[in-house]
Amino acid sequence: MGNSLIFVSCGQFTDAEKTLGVLIKAVIDGTPGFEAYFAETVQDMEALGRHVLDGLQRCAGAIVILQDRGIVTQSDGAEWGHRSSVWVNQEVAILAYRQFYEAKKIPILAFADTKVRLEGAMTSLIVNPRPLAPAADIVTSVKSWLVETQFGAASDEAFMTKWNELSESGKMFVVGLLREGGRNVKQHSVRRTVTTMFGIDIEVASKLLREAKLEFQNTDLIKLIKDINTGDEFSVHPTWEFQLRRQAAQWLAKQKA
Repeated sequence: MGNSLIFVSCGQFTDAEKTLGVLIKAVIDGTPGFEAYFAETVQDMEALGRHVLDGLQRCAGAIVILQDRGIVTQSDGAEWGHRSSVWVNQEVAILAYRQFYEAKKIPILAFADTKVRLEGAMTSLIVNPRPLAPAADIVTSVKSWLVETQFGAASDEAFMTKWNELSESGKMFVVGLLREGGRNVKQHSVRRTVTTMFGIDIEVASKLLREAKLEFQNTDLIKLIKDINTGDEFSVHPTWEFQLRRQAAQWLAKQKA
């Protein structure tokens, strides 16, 4: 089993902030069973998609540092309070979405400058961030948190185990289902799409579909929905939809190469 990935969300506006992020990363990397992701620099949108968003999607937990970014005033000129990094807030919002979408807990250890006012996803995802302490104290807290916290298995690793159990024909029907939208799609519509996409005879496709249904039941990647009136349906399992779409696209690209 691979290491659990811990996403480090820390400001990089000052050298001190970058140093803290690198220090936390070193602590995580030095703890058996864990590895850290900390984006010291993000140069462009390609790097954002390939690295930061991928890290947020794969992580088993996160450490969030909320540093002060200054005072925010309301439209009437009244002081609203001190806000933390917009970038960090965006990363926390993505983690909040993951928790809701995947219906599982993503452990988060948060530290906040005492002047910072919590807002948005922070108010529901992070209940009581710890006061932002000296670096040595943060290191101690991180070490304890890694040892004491129960982390779930990395979803990508679990997904790939399931994906590799599918036959090539099973993967064809996953592609066909996703081409039809992925949710509550009639099985005969998926079969028709597969025959068109891959040039398979309808009788052969029917046989392969029966085999694929057994694989879907065994892996639970695709839900089988019974409907005696208008025909049975397929629907992607919401927990695995992101990985399914990504892996199916890669598999299809290889078939066309």
